[in-house]
Amino acid sequence: MKIKRILLTGDDGYNSIGIRLLVRFLKDKYELNICATKVQQSGVGGMLNIQHGGKWEEGVIDGVKAIYVSGTPGDAMELARVMFSKDFDLVISGINLGPNITGELASGTMTAAVRAIKLHLAKQAIAFSWNAPAAIWYHDHVGTENLKVYADYPGKTAIKLFELAVKNNFWGNLVLNVNFPEQPTVKVKFTRFAYYLDDFFAPLNLDKKTRRYTYPFGIHPHLKGFVNTDADVLRAGYISVTPCQPDILNYDSFQALKGKVINL
Repeated sequence: MKIKRILLTGDDGYNSIGIRLLVRFLKDKYELNICATKVQQSGVGGMLNIQHGGKWEEGVIDGVKAIYVSGTPGDAMELARVMFSKDFDLVISGINLGPNITGELASGTMTAAVRAIKLHLAKQAIAFSWNAPAAIWYHDHVGTENLKVYADYPGKTAIKLFELAVKNNFWGNLVLNVNFPEQPTVKVKFTRFAYYLDDFFAPLNLDKKTRRYTYPFGIHPHLKGFVNTDADVLRAGYISVTPCQPDILNYDSFQALKGKVINL
């Protein structure tokens, strides 16, 4: 697996801590471009602004050209499709501040990686997320944060895992979803997605008097969930690597039913 051209994206913003970390460690070895959101867009999933479109602007992050959109991570990938004349060898989404587990579709980080493949921007993609302290999960990045705090972890750790994945050709996968636990570690486990969100995340807070709901910060640290899931491994302090395909097809079922015709 040879990598030369890499597209960086994510849902935290084009000047986010995570993208700036990747730029710092990759720019001297790879040809980088950034196409991401202008501002924090966590939790928007695969949303597209199909009704009204949006605007894009250009900038530079530590010497790397950046294009950023007024909309969603999905919009950013759609823009990249028409803005860049050559395909990329790889798309890296993240490093997101906050975990992206269970495989559901709320994550802008993960859906950007998948959409990039569906749009032929690259054949493979990797999504990086860090179970950072909950208070900064939805941090509004300004592009001037001190990266020294994050350089060794998750920064250098993500690069080591990236290099290992490239060396092993992604272990035969098109997409890898990687989550780093809050505390530094070098131990990695391959996982499946957790079965249910409440195995990791706390439920909504409800104020029945005002009919308001809010999403709580943080996780269920005390739970012991299903073995070999991303939630349980992450909670135990391991790096979780979940092999993925870029769609939700049940391949075995499709193969069994392919070509079958039924009458209603």
